[in-house]
Amino acid sequence: MNEGLTKTEIALLEALQRERILLQQRDWVSGIILHELSNAVTVVSGGVDLINLVPAGTPAYTTALQQLQHGSASLRQLLAGLRVLIDSTGTPPAFEAVNIMEFARELAADPVLVSREDNLRVRLEVRQPQVPWRISPVLMRHALGNLLRNAIRYSAPGSNVQVTIGRRGSRHWIHLRNQGPKIPPDLQRRLFEPGKKSARGGMGLGLYIAQTCAERMGGRLCFGSTSRCTVFSIVMEDGADDVLSLLPKSADLAS
Repeated sequence: MNEGLTKTEIALLEALQRERILLQQRDWVSGIILHELSNAVTVVSGGVDLINLVPAGTPAYTTALQQLQHGSASLRQLLAGLRVLIDSTGTPPAFEAVNIMEFARELAADPVLVSREDNLRVRLEVRQPQVPWRISPVLMRHALGNLLRNAIRYSAPGSNVQVTIGRRGSRHWIHLRNQGPKIPPDLQRRLFEPGKKSARGGMGLGLYIAQTCAERMGGRLCFGSTSRCTVFSIVMEDGADDVLSLLPKSADLAS
């Protein structure tokens, strides 16, 4: 196809192709964001309408308050994620040494991210003595926060979410395991694509944002899913080329 073209011309064609793909992705993500914003605003508007129609102290009034809280929380999360996506090509993130166990514990106790009831279901474990992780706290908050919410949302009723922190040499990892249903194979292939419509109504921005944040910190996001449980992992490493080897083995998934 490129016969007769100079190296400069080939490089220019490849650059134009990459630019075209980036523009398509930008339009795609923008459309999803507008859709999610519209949904959240609709929820808030419905709560406002209802709260103006019913007396205070009634069950309907309580429902309206819950609807307002849910809608406003969705807006906050979406706007925070939008900032991450906008900044993904901007100023490099600020890194600092962090006690990752304390970071994860504080994140799981943050009422903006996790309700008090769900916090009681989160189990934290450290497999090996930890050295401080050098991360961007802002990016890790979005990456780990989205994974934690997903793990809680898709876990079986009454089950716990296991957060395991470990290291192997220069590699550091966080596994989040939930005892939910297996992710269907066709969905696994497009799990990190923005616009992936989940069975519970999400538009796929959470995992896309988590992946973007992990990659901006020089790490990776990977997962494994069986009929017993699903595990998502954030892996921070230097020069490793086999991230999937860090995922729990089948026996671990079934335990």
